[in-house]
Amino acid sequence: MAYLFDTPSLAEVLRAVPSPLFVKRLSMVPTADRWTTSITVSQILIAARRTRKARLMQDVIRLVAAIKVAPFDTLASQSFAKFRCTVAPEASTDDVMIAAIAVTHDFTLVTRRVESFRPYPHLRCEDWTT
Repeated sequence: MAYLFDTPSLAEVLRAVPSPLFVKRLSMVPTADRWTTSITVSQILIAARRTRKARLMQDVIRLVAAIKVAPFDTLASQSFAKFRCTVAPEASTDDVMIAAIAVTHDFTLVTRRVESFRPYPHLRCEDWTT
């Protein structure tokens, strides 16, 4: 099973003390099944740049290089339009894009914000920190 990590879940591995539950679950997933989105990559890079901490930026660059990145492609764009017009007209654009990528490519979304993603049909979500 392939997993898609949103921004808060991917950032968990950058914490000084990541959730032991998260680390345990992550260790059980083959590298080939670990994915994130281009949206998440941009959000994490922005956050790292804003801190102006060279070490954090290096850690982010290593993290991004070690995980597959799912693009926001034409099929995901179609799912995005459907979600935006039906179940998520007020949700953040980034969240709708991430949900669309996850559903389109049959990922299970790993997120601490499971409730935020409940409205999306056919989207599987798991919180690995609880």
